[in-house]
Amino acid sequence: MKERDSSLNLQSARTTRRSLLKGMGLLAAAGTGVLAAPHVVRAQGKTLAFWTTQRGPTQMKAYEEIWKAFEAANPGFTVAPQYLTEEEYLPKLTAAMAANQVPDLMSHMPPEFAMALNDRDLLSPMDEILKEVGADDFFENSLELLKDEKKGFYPALAIVNSTTTGPLWYRKDLLEKAGVTVPTNWAEYLAVAKATTKGGIFGNVYPFGKTSMGDKLFLQTIWQAGGTVFNPDLSVAFNSPQVVRALEFVQAAVKLSPPSAATYAYAETINVFVQGRVAMAPYSGRVLGNMVSNNAKLENDFSVTPFPHLAEGEGGRKVFVGDFQSLVIPAAAKDKEVSKAMALWLFRKENYIKYLHAVPGHNLPNLKSIANSEEYKADPLLQKYAQESQTLIDATSMSRSFLKETPEHQLNVRAGSIFNSRVLVETIHDVIIGGVSPADAAAKGADKIASIMKA
Repeated sequence: MKERDSSLNLQSARTTRRSLLKGMGLLAAAGTGVLAAPHVVRAQGKTLAFWTTQRGPTQMKAYEEIWKAFEAANPGFTVAPQYLTEEEYLPKLTAAMAANQVPDLMSHMPPEFAMALNDRDLLSPMDEILKEVGADDFFENSLELLKDEKKGFYPALAIVNSTTTGPLWYRKDLLEKAGVTVPTNWAEYLAVAKATTKGGIFGNVYPFGKTSMGDKLFLQTIWQAGGTVFNPDLSVAFNSPQVVRALEFVQAAVKLSPPSAATYAYAETINVFVQGRVAMAPYSGRVLGNMVSNNAKLENDFSVTPFPHLAEGEGGRKVFVGDFQSLVIPAAAKDKEVSKAMALWLFRKENYIKYLHAVPGHNLPNLKSIANSEEYKADPLLQKYAQESQTLIDATSMSRSFLKETPEHQLNVRAGSIFNSRVLVETIHDVIIGGVSPADAAAKGADKIASIMKA
């Protein structure tokens, strides 16, 4: 990664600080009864809005330190972070655009959302930032996903990557007690789940609340059954034997999950494993810190493996859903030079590692220079769980995005709309709660997806 100074070099910027301050007025608050964007008052243009979905206490503390240093390097500017859920991101942005108060920089935007916004010309090119950081420093899978070939620029940059569904955490002690080994395929997975469901502990948790985690886990299940939601030409492929097979697997897994799994999202999924109530659970590397902090008596009794797939002899494949959390600059941002400086500040090595170490293993570096650096590896938790950390990196390296389900697929700018509709996880609800057969549920889901694509 290139060395760089990300302070606002206003002599080389297109606008001076004076013109910046002059051009930014006081923002009006949203009216009663209107979906309000996060409120940021630009006191004479000095306050900059930064949005992110990463809102854990240690992450917020890291961001506070990072932005305080930015403010020290750029006197007269204050950064106001806003912490949102993933589900809030697009509605809040819509409200912010309507109020003409878009954020200056947004981080951890799902790439499906980013490319949908780009399709409507709502994002700014990130090519200057990519050039300064160094394109060769980014892992290739993210650059493949996030370039707009038609417009000829990158509207988003994946600053980090992770997979919340790719790793499968398991209790070593419970598997040993039950006389079973770590599963590598679905048949073994269900056998382990059955053997470890005893004494008030469930063998696994398959969360299928109507949230992004429910969608992403089922998407991964479809892929691991050898299927896809779309064909390479973006015709709908959801009504397929592979999707039916995926639903049958979910039916079996849910029987060995906590009954409330129908409402589980991210928080419930990690908590049920850390609390010792299930033997296996999908989640990102955040489990490492949560287990050590909240249930230290189990800190030597758990590990992780890539989430098992349908056996390859039955048509399955080893693939995971990656998050590719991205930085974007809204096209309506008041001053692109300021936004660029903020983005480059996050890419500075010391800031990048500070953020990653806030929750070791949860977000993984998308820059090779960081991933291979001794400073990144020096975190005590990553050293203690070195094997687990490598497993997380390996799973993420095999991850893909719904934007482009296979290398042969066209880029699908409607992927975010499919996620937002919750049609994927609703298909599971049709089967588990509604009693619809997997075949009929797949056909029903295919019709819904086709309607969304035509909208």
